[in-house]
Amino acid sequence: MRLDVALHELRLFKSRSQAQAAIAGGHVLLNGGRAKPSHDLRAGDRLTFEDDSRRRTVEVLELPQRSLSKDAAKALVRDVAAD
Repeated sequence: MRLDVALHELRLFKSRSQAQAAIAGGHVLLNGGRAKPSHDLRAGDRLTFEDDSRRRTVEVLELPQRSLSKDAAKALVRDVAAD
């Protein structure tokens, strides 16, 4: 699944365009490095990004197969670290 689509489907960003802008601006790191919005995201990958003025790192446990509620999407990621 594309990184920008996954960020939106996992409810980490409100819209796909916000996810694309954050990725392009270097505000989202995939496994510690910069990536393009079209990069494939897989289970086990780690994402680091700014969330409410704090740095947050999450591990993707599973990719969504369809649109999910916010609560269901939360079950697909695990917080690794938050500053």
